[in-house]
Amino acid sequence: MNSIKIEKEYNFIKNDKIIYNYWEKNKYFNSLPDKRLSYVVIMPPPNITGVLHMGHILNNTIQDVLTRKARLEGFNTCWVPGLDHASIATEHKLITELGISKEKIGLKRFLKLATKWKIKYSKTIIKQLKTIGCSCDWQRLKFSLDDNFSKSVNKIFITLYKDGYLYKKYGIVNWDTKTKTALSNEEIQYKMCRVKLYYIKYHIKNDNNYIIVATKRPETIFADTALCVNPTDKRYLKYRNKKVIVPISSKKIPIIADNYVDKNFGSGCVKITPAHDYNDKLIAERHNLEIINLIDKNGKLNKSGLDFAGQSVKKARIKIIEFLKKNNYLVKIKEYNSQIGYSERSNIEVEQLLSSQWFLKMNLLVKKALHNIPQKDIIKLYPKKIKNKIKDWFINLKDWNISRQLWWGHRIPECCKTDKKVEVLDTWFSAWIWPIVIFNGIMNNNNYELQYYYPITELVTGDDILFFWVIRMIIAGLFFLKKKPFKNIYFNGIVKDSNRLKMSKSLGNSPNINQIFNKYGADTVRCGILIMAPKDMVFNPDTFLIGNKIKNKIWNAFKLIFKFKITPQKNNIEINNYLFSWIKNKLYLLVKLINKLFKKYKISKVLIIIYSFFKKDFCSLFLESTKRINSYKLTYSFLKQISKLFRNILIILHPFLPFITEYIWSILKLNILHKNKALLIQKWPTEKKLNRNILNEFKLINKIILQIRKFREIYKIYKKIKLLVVCNNKKYKKIKKNILILLGNLKSIKCLKQKKNYNKYYTFILDDEIYFIKIPKKIFDIKKIKHELSYYKNYLDKIILKLKTSSFLKKAPQKIINLEKKKKRYCLNKINLLKFKLTSSIKY
Repeated sequence: MNSIKIEKEYNFIKNDKIIYNYWEKNKYFNSLPDKRLSYVVIMPPPNITGVLHMGHILNNTIQDVLTRKARLEGFNTCWVPGLDHASIATEHKLITELGISKEKIGLKRFLKLATKWKIKYSKTIIKQLKTIGCSCDWQRLKFSLDDNFSKSVNKIFITLYKDGYLYKKYGIVNWDTKTKTALSNEEIQYKMCRVKLYYIKYHIKNDNNYIIVATKRPETIFADTALCVNPTDKRYLKYRNKKVIVPISSKKIPIIADNYVDKNFGSGCVKITPAHDYNDKLIAERHNLEIINLIDKNGKLNKSGLDFAGQSVKKARIKIIEFLKKNNYLVKIKEYNSQIGYSERSNIEVEQLLSSQWFLKMNLLVKKALHNIPQKDIIKLYPKKIKNKIKDWFINLKDWNISRQLWWGHRIPECCKTDKKVEVLDTWFSAWIWPIVIFNGIMNNNNYELQYYYPITELVTGDDILFFWVIRMIIAGLFFLKKKPFKNIYFNGIVKDSNRLKMSKSLGNSPNINQIFNKYGADTVRCGILIMAPKDMVFNPDTFLIGNKIKNKIWNAFKLIFKFKITPQKNNIEINNYLFSWIKNKLYLLVKLINKLFKKYKISKVLIIIYSFFKKDFCSLFLESTKRINSYKLTYSFLKQISKLFRNILIILHPFLPFITEYIWSILKLNILHKNKALLIQKWPTEKKLNRNILNEFKLINKIILQIRKFREIYKIYKKIKLLVVCNNKKYKKIKKNILILLGNLKSIKCLKQKKNYNKYYTFILDDEIYFIKIPKKIFDIKKIKHELSYYKNYLDKIILKLKTSSFLKKAPQKIINLEKKKKRYCLNKINLLKFKLTSSIKY
C-alpha cells in the first residue's frame, strides 16, 4: 500500500479546492425528485451586507453535517442555499460606504448601485460557503429579490389585502431616525440602561397648587394632551376633571383617570403624549384626546416645539431641562434602570411616532392558520424549551407593520397603493414564504417538486430570529398551503464575542473568516466550532487547536495504515482476530450510539464520542497493538479487514471533516480493496448485533493495561523492561493472557500458588480478580523510604517555623520569602509521594 508518497501533514491549501471542485463537477450535491425519500434542508439566507461571521460558520457547518449524513444514509438530499436582500441593513451599509444620501443619488442610480453591491457580496458569500464545505445544491440558489420571489410576494399581498387581512393605518410605529424607516416590534433590541426620571411641576389652572409629574421624556412636553392618574389613587381625587398648565407652552390640558397608570411608579401621575407613545395613543383613543405630532422622521422637534424646533431630541432635552430648572418647574431628578429600545440594524434609540403604514392582522391570520391543524402537522422543536418562548409570543401578538420607507426591496403593489410614495415591504415579508417559494409553491401550489420536497425536513437556525422568521414561516405554511413547512427545527447556540455580544455583520465583531480558513483549513474550523456548539458560546480561537488535533490524528492513522506491508506469513492469527473482533464490535456500538444522538441533535457530543473512539480505541489500542504485534507485516486478508474498518470510520467522520476524509479515500480507493466511488456517496454503516462478551472482556484487559502503565509511571520503570504479573485466577484464558503479555510488555502472567510477602507487590483488584506486580528491590527499600520521609518532615518543620517568625517576615526580601514558600510546597509534595510509596501495596 506504500507505492504513493504521503505528505507529512494534510495540505488543505492545495487539496480542499481540488476536492470541492471534484464534488461539484460530478454533481454530487444536485437533487431532482426520484424514488428515494427526500431529505430537504433550507439555509437561513445570509444578508448580502458583507462577509460571513462565525455564527454563519457554526450554523452552516451543522446543516452540512446533517446533509452529508443523510446523503450517506441513502436519502435524496436537497440543501437549498439562499441570499437575502436585507432592505434596511443593505441600504444602511451602502449609504455609509458612499458617504452621501440616497436622495442626492436618485432612485434609479441608487438601485443600480445596490444591484452591483448584491453581485459583489453574493460572490464573496458563496465562495466562503464553499470554503466551509457546504454541500448545497447550487443550481437551486435563491435570492429574495428574484423575479419569482417578487411575483410570489405581490400575489400574497394582493390576496391578503382583498381578503381583509391587510390594512393601512395612520398610527404609532417604531421609527429608526438613522435609516429613516418604520420597524416592526421584533426589530427592536431592548437594553437595560441607566435613565433619568424628571419630576416636573404642572400648575393647576385657577389654583395655587400644582401636580408633580414624573417623566423620562421632558422633550415631549409640547405634545402633552393630558395628565393621567389611576382612578383608585386617593391623592388625586380632588384634581379630577380639572386642568393644568403645561410648562413652557402654557397650554391647558385636562387631568384624566385610567387604570393603565401605575400609582406606585414615580409620582403616580404621568403625562400623555399620544403621538409618541403606543400606550398613550390607546389612552387618547379611550378618552378622546387631542394628538399633537412633535418629532419628525429625522428625530428632530418640528414647529410644535416652539423655540426648540429643529433641535434633535437629545439636544432639546438638555435645553428644556435648563429652562425648567431656571423657572422653578423642576423638582428633582432620579436615576433608575429601564429597558430602552434600540434599532437592531442601526443600533440607535428608536422613536415612537405617528406614520401611515401597512399592517397585517396577525391575530386573525393566526386563528385561520391554526384552525383544525391535524396532529401529524406538529413540528418537532429542539431544544424543547423553545416552545415556551413561542407561547409567550402568541399571547402578546400584535399586528405586523410590514411597510418600510426604503428603496431597496419588494415594492408595495401599485393596485393597492393610495399614494405615489416609494415604499417597500419588510424583508421578513418575503422571508416568511421562503420554504414555499423555493419550490414555486405560491405561483403553483400543485407542482411536482413542491409535493416531493415539502415539508422541509430540517431547519437549523438560531433562536435570535425565532420571532422575525421561524414562527412567521410556520404561520405562512399553515395559512397558504394548510401544511406545516418543517418536520424538525433545531436551534443552535449563538456565537458571541468577548463582550458577550452576538456576532453580527452590523457590529463587525467577528474575526476575519478568510484569515481563519487560510490558517487552519475547513476541517479544523468545522471541528473547533462544533465542539462549542450545544449552547450560546463566547468565541475562543483555542478550539481550533482541538480541531487541528482531530485532523492530525486522522492523518497519522492513515499514514500508519499505509505503512503496513503484505506478508504471506500467518503469524499471531488468533490475537489479530481477537483484536479485530473487539474493534469491530466497538465500531458497531459507536454507530448505534451516534445514530441515537443525531436524532436528538447532540452533534457536538457525537463529534466528541467519535474522536474518543478514534483516538483511544482505534489508534492507541488497535493500530498500535497491531503494529507492535506484527511489526508492520500483515496478511492480505487481515489488511483487507483493517482497510474495510478504516473505510467505515472515514464514512462516520466524513460529515464533520469532509475534505481530509475524501482525500484519504481518494488515495485508498486506488488500491484494489476499495470501490472506485467518492466517499460522500458511500453507504452509512448499518447497525449490527453486538458481541457484548468480547466488549466486556476487552474492557477488563484495557483496565489491566492501564494499571500496568500506572505502575510503570509510579516506579519510573522503563516501558521496554518486561514485568511479571501474578493473578489469583486459575482459569485465565490463553488469548487474554497472550494479549496482556504483548500489550503490557510482560514476561508472563502466572497463577498465584502460595502466599507470599504481599507488601512487596503492587496490587489491584478488577472484577474480583487480584493482580500482583512485584516491585523491584532497588525501588522497594522501606528503610530508605522511611529515612527519606523523616528527613523531609524535619526539613518541612524548619521551613514552617521560619515562615511563622515575624522578624523573618519583616526583614527578608519578598523573593526570599517566596523561595521558602516554594521549598515548603516541594517538601509537601515529596512527603505525599513517599507516603504513597509506603502504602501503595495492600497487605493480605
